[in-house]
Amino acid sequence: MSSLVNYQLDALVATITLDDGKVNVLSPAMQADLNAALDRAAQGVIDGEVKAVVLAGNSRVFSGGFDLGVFSSGDTAKALGMLSGGFELAVRCLTFPVPVIMAATGPAIAMGSFLLLSGDHRVGSSRSRCQANEVKIGMTLPIAAIEIMRMRLTRAAFQCAVSLAATFSGDAAIAGGWLDEIVEADAVLDRAQQVAAEAVATLHTGAHVASKLKARAEALSAIRAGIDGLATEFAG
Repeated sequence: MSSLVNYQLDALVATITLDDGKVNVLSPAMQADLNAALDRAAQGVIDGEVKAVVLAGNSRVFSGGFDLGVFSSGDTAKALGMLSGGFELAVRCLTFPVPVIMAATGPAIAMGSFLLLSGDHRVGSSRSRCQANEVKIGMTLPIAAIEIMRMRLTRAAFQCAVSLAATFSGDAAIAGGWLDEIVEADAVLDRAQQVAAEAVATLHTGAHVASKLKARAEALSAIRAGIDGLATEFAG
């Protein structure tokens, strides 16, 4: 793959690693490379070579969210494209035809946290700080982001995350719904790959995707409506 995304296939598990050398901002370039990697994995599913996906950050961070430089550039079309592209990636993970395991190798902030929430299983460590920080930096949360959080977080964590930009880590991240398990920092990727291997060995792929699409249908409709309305919401 490119210098921003690495793709590795081993024993029916495709591991996709984000690494821009910094904080893995979900810039248009990163989004394009990530979509290309997911395209490769999707073709692998069709070819019978992929039965689970691991999406991981680098040694520093899972993802710091959108590229704020695009928002401040004054290019409204580019900003809207980045916004919609990020949430389209979340939808893609939520609907992917095989299990998607997130390896939160470090903090997951803003769009990075929404992408984290879009995995079927989320592995993190004590370093995996999860936060929707928009209201701290003067941004109103998009409806699509709110609907992703509503789907995955507990009611109390959802309210604190949206209105107070609360930070969740450790046991609080699990209790609030951000993560499913916590391991030592240097074991996050290995554990995520182990969970993926277990899914390969135990799950029926067709039943998996059909069931999660049924379970997420209402939320996906709400997220889709949010994406479709971004231009109006952003202009407002």
